[in-house]
Amino acid sequence: MSVSHHRAPLVAREATPREPPSTSTRILLTCGPLSGLGYVLWHEAAALQWKGCNRISNAISELSLAGAPSEPMLDPREGIVYNTLVIAFGVGIWRAAGTSRALQVIGALHVLSGATAPLWVFFGTASLTAHLVLVGVSVLTWFGSMGFGAAASGRVFRIYSLVSLLLVEASFGLTLAYEPAVAAEESTPFIGLEERIGFSVFFLWQGVLATGLWRGRADNP
Repeated sequence: MSVSHHRAPLVAREATPREPPSTSTRILLTCGPLSGLGYVLWHEAAALQWKGCNRISNAISELSLAGAPSEPMLDPREGIVYNTLVIAFGVGIWRAAGTSRALQVIGALHVLSGATAPLWVFFGTASLTAHLVLVGVSVLTWFGSMGFGAAASGRVFRIYSLVSLLLVEASFGLTLAYEPAVAAEESTPFIGLEERIGFSVFFLWQGVLATGLWRGRADNP
């Protein structure tokens, strides 16, 4: 007597798409790309006020140093506007997250990053150590956001998030290598270029995340 074995058909598991976000949530999500775009344009406009500024060898933070020709254009207005947009973006991510814990964490990290604005106002230019600590907090929230972003959606966005994370880590790793030269007031030939690459990669990642959530196409992990 033969025994027939019936195998259940293999059905690919598909993530359930989220509901399209509300209009108010979409407005909050647009604050992400706006924060990055505003940061770049505002600092570029400030750099134009400093004729000797070299975008390759001058760190971005040098534009806001006390006494720099570009400083009056940046502090504290630019920081307040930028961080307010970052907080709004974080709230938008949280609202669009649905049941995704990974996206909820990304939203919370953006709110945490933006909430450091008062510390930047009081301590951002107080000393090199204070400045580096605040930079470290911001960069760690970036790393965390991209890391959880790798778990928040499909395979393509996962790979894109991991590649972006590696690029930003490499960029800021090279930047931190200049710390002894900065402390000794020596030349830093590529610090500005390396910083700007890291910022650009993260801002682009924010834009891709915001677009996916805005269109309701980011899937549950």
